[in-house]
Amino acid sequence: MIFPILHIPGLGDGMTIALDAVLHVIISHGLAIGLMTMIILFQTLTWMGKGEHWAKISRSLLGPTVVVITSVGAVTGVGIWFITSILAPEGIGSLIHLFFWPWFIEWGAFTSEVILLLIYYYLWDRLAEKQPGKLAALGWGYVVMAVFSAILISGILGFMLTPDGWPWGQDFDQAYFNPTFAPQVFLRMAAGLAIGSLLLTAWIAWRFKGTAQERGSALRLSGGVFLACVAVAGVSAWVYFSRVPMTYLTHWKFAVATSYMSQLPDFLPTLNAVAVGVLCLAGLVAILRSRTASRILCIPALLLCVFMVMEFERIREFVRGPYLLPGYMYANQVPLVEKLALDEKNENFLPRMRWVNDNGKLPPDMVAGQALFAANCGVCHTNVKGGLNNIGIRVAGRTLDSLNAIIDITENLGPFMTPFTGSESERLLLANYIYMLAAEQGYIKTQQAHTGRAAGEVK
Repeated sequence: MIFPILHIPGLGDGMTIALDAVLHVIISHGLAIGLMTMIILFQTLTWMGKGEHWAKISRSLLGPTVVVITSVGAVTGVGIWFITSILAPEGIGSLIHLFFWPWFIEWGAFTSEVILLLIYYYLWDRLAEKQPGKLAALGWGYVVMAVFSAILISGILGFMLTPDGWPWGQDFDQAYFNPTFAPQVFLRMAAGLAIGSLLLTAWIAWRFKGTAQERGSALRLSGGVFLACVAVAGVSAWVYFSRVPMTYLTHWKFAVATSYMSQLPDFLPTLNAVAVGVLCLAGLVAILRSRTASRILCIPALLLCVFMVMEFERIREFVRGPYLLPGYMYANQVPLVEKLALDEKNENFLPRMRWVNDNGKLPPDMVAGQALFAANCGVCHTNVKGGLNNIGIRVAGRTLDSLNAIIDITENLGPFMTPFTGSESERLLLANYIYMLAAEQGYIKTQQAHTGRAAGEVK
C-alpha cells in the first residue's frame, strides 16, 4: 500500500462515490447528450423551415440546461476524480497507466465540447435569425464531441467489469475493446437521449405556451424519440448483460434488492417490467399528442429513469466483487499477485503499508488492527455505530474465535467479499479489533480483550 488509506465514516466509500457518480451520469448523459441533442434538433427544424415554434422551445430550455451542465455537471465530474483518487488511489493509478491516451483524448474532447456549448449559447441571439445554419452546425459539432467523449469513457468502464484476457495478455486493444464496450456505448447513448427527450416532453406538456397544433407536433416528435430510445436501450442492456460473466451476474438481485428482498426471485424482474411499461406508455401518449396524459405520466417516468440509472450503476459496480479490476486487483486495492505472495510465505501485510494512522489514543495492537481493518474491510464496511454496513452489526453476538475463523474464509461466506490479506497473527489482530469495536458499540456483551500470544508476535 503505497498511498494513504482513507475511508468515509458513516456514509461509507461506496455510497459517497455513488451519490456523486449517479448525479453526474444523469446530467452528462441525460442533459449534456440527450436534452442538448433535442434542443439542437428543434432549432435545426426551424432552420429547415418547419416552423418558428421549434426554435422557441429550444431557446426557452437552452439557458437552464447550459447552466446545469457547466456547473453541476462539471463539478460532479471533477468530484468523481477527486473522490475516487482519494478513496481508491491504487485502482485509479492502475487505470491511468493503462488508459492514459484514451483519458487524455477524452479530456480534449470534453474541453472542445464545453467550448462549443458556450459558443452555441452565446451566439444564439446573433445567429438564430440571420444565420441559423451556422448555429445548427455549431450545435451538431457539440453533439459529435459529446458522443465521442462518452464513447471514450465507455471502453474504460467496460474494462472494469469485463477485462477479457487482459490480466494475462496485458494487451491494450483487448482491454479497451472489451466484450461490453459496444453494447455499453449504445446503452448509454440511448438512455441519455431517452432521459433528454422525456425531460423535453415534460416541459412541453407543462410549460409550452404555443398553439395546440404546435404543442401536439412537439409532443409527437419528443415522444417518438423517447420510445425509440427506450427500445434501443432495452436491446443494448440485454446484449450488455449477456456478455457479463454468469459468476458476476448471479449477484445482480442481491446488489439492488439487498439480502432480504433478493430472496423474492420475481420482485426485481416484475418491478423492472412495470417500469418499462410505464416508460412505453409515457412515450405512447406523447406520440398521441395527449397533453393531460403526458403531464400525468412524465413525472413518474422521469423518476423511474433515475432509479433505472441507479440500478444499472449499482449492478455494474457491485457484481464484479470481490474485484476492483477482475483478475488483477481486489476491491480493497490489493493486487492479486501481492495477496498470493504474502499467503505463500505467511508474511505480514503491515510492513508493506506506508501509511498507518496512529493518533496516540489506542494501544499498539489496536492501532495495527485498525490499520488492517482499513486495508481489508474499510472499502465496504464502516466502523462507526449507525454507519452504513457497520461491521459491528455484522458480527453481533460473535466470539473472538468465531471472528478469527470468519475472517479466514470471507470469500467463501460471500462471493463479493474480498479475502483477508495478511499473516495469521495479523488476522488475530484484526479479529480482536473488530471484537473490541463491536463490544464498545454494544453488539457484543463482553468487553474482555483477547489479543493472544500470536498478536504480540507482530513486529
